[in-house]
Amino acid sequence: MLRSPLSIDEIVPLPSTKVGLGVLGRPIAHSISPILHHAALANLSLNEPNFSNWKYERIDVDPKDLSHALTELQMSGYIGLNLTIPHKVEILRILETVNDEAKLMGAVNTLHYEHEKWVGYNTDGYGLSRGISNDLSFDVNESNVLLLGAGGAARAAAVQCLLDGCNRLFVVNRSLERLKNLVTPLIQKFGSHRVTGSDIKNFSLCEFENKKWLVVNATSIGLKEDDPSALPFSCSLLGKGSAVYDMIYNPLKTTLLKDADHAGLLSANGLSMLVFQAAKALEVWTQQKVSAEIMMKAAKDYFLKSNE
Repeated sequence: MLRSPLSIDEIVPLPSTKVGLGVLGRPIAHSISPILHHAALANLSLNEPNFSNWKYERIDVDPKDLSHALTELQMSGYIGLNLTIPHKVEILRILETVNDEAKLMGAVNTLHYEHEKWVGYNTDGYGLSRGISNDLSFDVNESNVLLLGAGGAARAAAVQCLLDGCNRLFVVNRSLERLKNLVTPLIQKFGSHRVTGSDIKNFSLCEFENKKWLVVNATSIGLKEDDPSALPFSCSLLGKGSAVYDMIYNPLKTTLLKDADHAGLLSANGLSMLVFQAAKALEVWTQQKVSAEIMMKAAKDYFLKSNE
């Protein structure tokens, strides 16, 4: 059972025996992260009973209050946090220390309070890579990737796909400024022969028509049931062997994924990415090996009960 998201004003200091974890975002009500983490913590507590005192909350935080929220949470006994829309990039202005992976990706989705300060990590790239491999059996190496979006999740996805050896990365975004902010440093590091992009206004379909692409949606388009497809053209125009991965997992079937199904393409939602990145984050906080399988079972059981 999911508790309602908390506001920062509702955060109260935890007893010394308790340890706080949470996910910060706005919107945040769609997140099922507590389901995953509580299942994994219950499993860890079989060998280490103290983990039964760890709790994980959804916390609604306005971007302008992010710094204040981190102070309040640390003082209240929270030692680990996940970040989702819209905090993954903005957090870099606040943090003194981020690990090399997060620095390269230009985004942070995991915080750990260590040595009297918050330290930033990124487990999104790992989660995406494992998710695509697990759900689509699609080899990113030497493939062409069409990435939708230029926010924090897109930054991690872009770098991970390039590190995984994609032949070409094409980024599409509504805002030209945000697109340039993402693409420019990637071109400097990986080369213009591998990284290109376009805003929606100047988007050209001929790049993709009847060609094999892996489409990755890293936008928030699809979170609402009546949202259109995040892709600016029909999936049916993509070439044979193309696949679609939508980072959104709630709802399980976005308009983009329905379009991919209609076109007969292999497709998957972002539940596997959520699970693998969550397991990696919990390993950062607990310094224990975490079972992604237990997290996935908890997630699937939740959606099964929700649809009854």
